[in-house]
Amino acid sequence: MIEETIQIHDKNQFEIKLGYQFAGEETAKVYDVETYLFFPNNLGINRYSYTRDDFYGNTQVYVRLKTPVVLLQNMTHGKDSPLEKLRKSIEALLRHGDDKAFANYEYQLKMFCCIFKSAIRDHVRFVSQKEHRLDVKDLIEKYLSGIETTTKGFRSVRSLLNVPSLNEGIFSVYLFGDEYLSLLIEYYTYELLQVLNTLDIPEKEKEKDSARLLALIRHELTYRQENDYPSIPCADSTNEEFLFRSSVLKKFMGNVLFLHTRFKHEGEFLEQITFALAAGIAMMFATAAAFFAQVTYSTVSMPLFVVLVVSYMFKDRFKEFIRAYLGTKLRARLFDHKRNVYYNAKEKLGWCKESFTFLKSDKIPDAIVKLRAKDHITEIENDWVGEKIILYRKQVKLFNRPLKSIYHDYPANSIVDIMRLNVSRFLSKMDNPQTPIYVCDDTSCQKIYGNRVYHVNMIMKYTENKRVRYKRFRLVLNQNGIKRIEEATIDTD
Repeated sequence: MIEETIQIHDKNQFEIKLGYQFAGEETAKVYDVETYLFFPNNLGINRYSYTRDDFYGNTQVYVRLKTPVVLLQNMTHGKDSPLEKLRKSIEALLRHGDDKAFANYEYQLKMFCCIFKSAIRDHVRFVSQKEHRLDVKDLIEKYLSGIETTTKGFRSVRSLLNVPSLNEGIFSVYLFGDEYLSLLIEYYTYELLQVLNTLDIPEKEKEKDSARLLALIRHELTYRQENDYPSIPCADSTNEEFLFRSSVLKKFMGNVLFLHTRFKHEGEFLEQITFALAAGIAMMFATAAAFFAQVTYSTVSMPLFVVLVVSYMFKDRFKEFIRAYLGTKLRARLFDHKRNVYYNAKEKLGWCKESFTFLKSDKIPDAIVKLRAKDHITEIENDWVGEKIILYRKQVKLFNRPLKSIYHDYPANSIVDIMRLNVSRFLSKMDNPQTPIYVCDDTSCQKIYGNRVYHVNMIMKYTENKRVRYKRFRLVLNQNGIKRIEEATIDTD
């Protein structure tokens, strides 16, 4: 099964996050994802203004393992909890002190931070889905108690590492994790405060819960100050150091889940064979012309000279024409490149192939056409204004055996493929985002300004074991960037 999340990353980038789950006894599993992007003609996006290299240059791709799921209240409970695994790694480090023990300790600490981030984020999102005040009250209690027990347990291991036999670098890794946890608590508690303000619950309960959440934020700020952590935001500052340090800590902790990729141009051998074939056909033409001239004319004559020169001239053009023609046909049947995915230098987990092309309207599958044409305004857009269609195709193959064995402590059953696409190239020909319009009432008319937006429709087709599923989205853009992403309902008829 493929799980997708599509969201805005910043004003010029949106993110497509695809989770490829792997289960069952198959030796390998293959997924196909086709993404159709429909651009209005007035954006000036076509095969000449926006090439394959432009597309790949505007994308960033990350591949990582899915974070193991642990409830916030279970971070420290049980012999298999993340905290207990971290404690055992520290005990092994104190006993052995070798590189292997240090690597396991660093791995367990980073995994603890990643799992905590996922747990606290999911808890806040779950609160936002609740409407009944008793459910909200219960979840806030679990949030506060879960954070208290997690921070108490994590900060208790500091004394285990505060010994002269361990070098400063080992202790620094813990301090980075401690600071990162404090930043996560502050960030997601602010998020929870915003969620709480939107919920329809009694004001007295809301004020009481808000006060407790604000107290938690102040406690974490004080904690970082007491420990001389420099990540303290300030109201009268640019907070450059705060943002930079937060970003570095996020990358440092999160890299434990990221996988290595190696790019390879798809069809290199076939491409060389095609070029050789084009050269051979062109040479056959030139040789045949030379043989014909020698048979028809004398061995040394002006007509023979002219035929040989002309055949040589056309040989090169003929070779380039055949090369371009066969190359186009070959690329239409092959992917642009292949990314091999590795856990380490030797452990290959699978591969991902990608291709990019512009499609003519008569080449679009009927199912995609039907999903695109859902309303009258769309029909006008298609027939009068017109669209350019991009197909971005991705095929992923995962190998069962290495995927199940790479994490013995935290079983991995899913790989997450993250692609960020920068839309800056789509904005250059847009009109001003504020457009004057006029409104009138019974006594007067006035000029106001409306928001000018453009729609880029996106349809995604997922294929897994011959099962097909569709999703439809709409990117709403203006000259300033991405305004929002809407998911459109798809009829099951």
